[in-house]
Amino acid sequence: SEQFIEESHRSIPDALCIVTRGLMSRQGVAGGGAIERAVAQSLKKYARTITGKQQHIVAAFAKALEVVPRQLCENAGFDPTNVLQQLRQKHALEDLSGKWFGVDLDTEGSTDTMVANVWEPAINKINSYTAATEAACVILSIDETVRNPQSEQQGGQGKGSVGHISSAMGGRGMAGMMGGRGGRGL
Repeated sequence: SEQFIEESHRSIPDALCIVTRGLMSRQGVAGGGAIERAVAQSLKKYARTITGKQQHIVAAFAKALEVVPRQLCENAGFDPTNVLQQLRQKHALEDLSGKWFGVDLDTEGSTDTMVANVWEPAINKINSYTAATEAACVILSIDETVRNPQSEQQGGQGKGSVGHISSAMGGRGMAGMMGGRGGRGL
């Protein structure tokens, strides 16, 4: 179909760019979600050594990384629960022999992706992590900027607060704004 051809035209240059960057950087990491699982495990371990907001931030970043192997499973039509449990078991081995285990799309399980020749250019992962972190920081800074200090005053009735908006709607919230009909037009 037309859509498939258009998607192919976009995907092929992307794939060639990844191969080119991989050859130029000469450094690779295990694919199949293995690197995300390993980094998430390290971050969770590190998070237990710190306190305060930083602990929650590091733990949330680790949790976000675990989305990658889960999404690989779901995209392949697998039950992610079983595969992710296998990955957790492998990555928890004390001798670190399971650190390169990722999603195996052939067997609906896990495999050592370095041995299976499933690699990704390290530079791509570094760029992905950097971009994701920067995006999260921008979102958090926007949250700080948009926050209305007057609405956070004691009682929450400062200008711009929910109480002020409700009175602008006639004092009865959505029902006041809709002429007494409520939000559903009833």
